[in-house]
Amino acid sequence: MKTRQTAYYFLFCLILLMNQVARGETHMEIMKNGLTLIHKQTKVNRIVGVVCMIRTGSAYENPKQNGITNLVQSLLLKGTENYSAQELALKLESLGIMMNTDASEDYASLTAVATLDQLETVLELISEILFRPSFPEREIQKERANIIAHINLQEDNKFQLSLKNLREILFQGHPYSMPPEGTPETLEKIDRNEIIQFHKQYYHPPNMILSVVGDVSSDDLKQSVDRYFQRQSPPDFQIFTIDKTIKPETKIRQIQKPLEQGFLTMGFIGIPMSDPDYPALRVACAVLGEGMACRLFSDLRDRQSLAYMVGSFYLNLKLQGSVVGYIGTRPETLDQAKKGMMDIFENLDEKPIPPEELERAKNFIIGKFLVAHQTNLKKAFYPAWFHLYGLGIDFDDKYPELIKSVTEKQVRRAARKYLRYPSIVTLVPENSTNNNK
Repeated sequence: MKTRQTAYYFLFCLILLMNQVARGETHMEIMKNGLTLIHKQTKVNRIVGVVCMIRTGSAYENPKQNGITNLVQSLLLKGTENYSAQELALKLESLGIMMNTDASEDYASLTAVATLDQLETVLELISEILFRPSFPEREIQKERANIIAHINLQEDNKFQLSLKNLREILFQGHPYSMPPEGTPETLEKIDRNEIIQFHKQYYHPPNMILSVVGDVSSDDLKQSVDRYFQRQSPPDFQIFTIDKTIKPETKIRQIQKPLEQGFLTMGFIGIPMSDPDYPALRVACAVLGEGMACRLFSDLRDRQSLAYMVGSFYLNLKLQGSVVGYIGTRPETLDQAKKGMMDIFENLDEKPIPPEELERAKNFIIGKFLVAHQTNLKKAFYPAWFHLYGLGIDFDDKYPELIKSVTEKQVRRAARKYLRYPSIVTLVPENSTNNNK
């Protein structure tokens, strides 16, 4: 065990050193057209990473249009005023440019990876895709069908199905209870006119963050951005916001499915990354269920042989967040697994955390964070994400230090404060006599 921890420590130190060597200064500027531009010049390689975030997402949606952000995002690469879906795909492929779209609760994004000499082309294409999509009716029907098929497939995925139901009860009454991908019922009712209006409302420069990392100077980048992200006249609108805070309370849901194994998820209402308690609660989550040396793994899997998969993760959301634990087990041991997981969560504030366990958890978080920064695309993503969450672009540098400074006392206090009222979802085989209710 000590050999593994020593190796992990040296790996962590190497990654930290590489990150410090590669780090350049990150700058942010509000352009004349209202676009927020974030830039870091790095000379490590000739690759450029580009991330454009749009301030929209499922948390901004009218419940009757749940999933519209995800649908619009999937359609951005399916045709513009100057390119058909096939022409656009062939152009990206011929140039070797990797471009993707995504949608989440708090933002939508368009990302691109290319060589430095292709930056002008990338920015021109991003501008075309973001501001001049054509939304062909045929593509709308195809993408709608694809998304609904994906949603239906999740019904057969124990992990995804349980998380979807956990979200519903954990954030009941809050927009975060809605799935970012929408539902078959809401997607079927969204028409082309609603898609066009949604795009018109949110997709304009003042509502965007553009982050670029690569060996390009600020002056050259700003000239290119000015060229392709020209001033537009945004519509007058009020972005949907909500200040509702979810009051923690215990909620239970049991679902019967044609399964051979049981599955359980347990969620606790957390806090946003801007909360002073966040670093301690984040470390608490790692102590509990992240990595093979965590408490959930060593107790429920190694010692009690209850789990074929077990762990925890922190769901980072702009307004709330949550700590989520999960375990896959035999149907007849669901009750035992639930009790064991509850005990581990609730006893974190009572049982001492040895210094080596605390350090393992902190190094695990920091190591994953630094490894995730090894590409220019991720280096562009994180400052934009932190800025959108209201934390500032310098939080990208502060985050490892905040985690490193967490003490055992702070972890136990955070556990006592936040890990008390779980929402629990269990998946059991049909006609099961399990009493896990």
